Amino acid sequence: MKHYLEAKYDTVHWGILSSDIEPVLTIKSGDHIEITTVSGPPEVAVNCPYKVRESLLEIHKKTFRGTLQGGHICTGPIEVNGSKKGEVLQVEISSVHLDSDWAYTGIAPLKGALPDDFKNKHVTYLEIDKKNKIAKTPWGMNIDLDPFFGVITTAPPVEWGKLPTVPPRKNGGNMDNKELKPGSTLYLPVFNDGALFSVGDGHGTQGDGEICTAAVEMDMRGEFILKNRSDMSLEWPFAETQDFLITMAFDPDLDECVKIVTREMIKFLNLYGDLSREDAYTLLSYVGDLRITQVVNGNKGVHLMLPKKYFNKTFKI
Repeated sequence: MKHYLEAKYDTVHWGILSSDIEPVLTIKSGDHIEITTVSGPPEVAVNCPYKVRESLLEIHKKTFRGTLQGGHICTGPIEVNGSKKGEVLQVEISSVHLDSDWAYTGIAPLKGALPDDFKNKHVTYLEIDKKNKIAKTPWGMNIDLDPFFGVITTAPPVEWGKLPTVPPRKNGGNMDNKELKPGSTLYLPVFNDGALFSVGDGHGTQGDGEICTAAVEMDMRGEFILKNRSDMSLEWPFAETQDFLITMAFDPDLDECVKIVTREMIKFLNLYGDLSREDAYTLLSYVGDLRITQVVNGNKGVHLMLPKKYFNKTFKI
C-alpha cells in the first residue's frame, strides 16, 4: 500500500525526539510512503527574500507536539505495525526530490568546526533551480545539488526521555550522511514497538563534515519503503548502497567513532561475509575508507565505507 504524509503543524515534531510523541500515521511492513519535510526557524522565514511555504509559517504560529526551541522539524512519527523493540527497521530510500525554490545556511557563534572564529550570526539565502539541481549563491557561484535527508530516525529508548534532535545517536537521527541517497538502504535499531519513524532536515547538498554547522537547508520530498526485520539485531545504524557497505557511529570523540565503526564492520563481515575477525580487520586496511560524517552536532560522526566488489557472493542482509 502507498501512503502520503505532508509536513503540517499537526504532523511534525520540532526540536525533540522522544518515545512519548504519538504517531501521526500507522502503516504495514513493506508499505510505500511519500513524505514531505520543511526547514527553517521563524527568523529565517521572516527575513527570507523568497516565498515561504504556508505550512511552514503555520508550524511557526501554532502549538504542536514536542516543541523545543531550535533543532529540526521532523515529519512523523510513523508507526510500523509489527515492529518490535530489539529488532531492526529497514528503510529503503526510493527517491529524494528538491521541494522549494530557496534554501538557507546559517552560521552562529559557538557553533560549527570553528566555534570561536565567527562572532555574529549570519544567514545565507540561496536560489534553487530544481530542474537543473543547482543552488545559486549570493557571491555568484552555482553549486551542484545532490539531495538527501539529514535526519532519519526511529524513536529513542523510553529511558532516554526527551532528547534534542541535534546530536545523532544509536537510533539514527541527525546523522547528516550524504551517502543515504536514492537506491541506498538504511538499517536502524528499533527501541520501541512500532519503531516510530521520522524524517526531516532536507539537505540540497552537503560536504562531509558539514563544516559551518549547516548544509543547503531546504524543503524536501522523499519516498521510502519501511520493512520490519525480525531476523536482525543492530547496536548502531548500518547502511548499504549498490557499491558499498557502511557502518556509522556518533560520539563527542572522533577516535571513539573510529573504533566503533571498525568493530561494527568486523562484526558484520564475520557474520555475513564468511571472514574471520583477523581477515576482516586486515581487509579494512586494504580497501576500507574512514570518512568524517560531521563534526558540528555535539556527537561527531564517522562512517566506514567498504566496497562490495571484493566479495564473490551477494550480501543478503
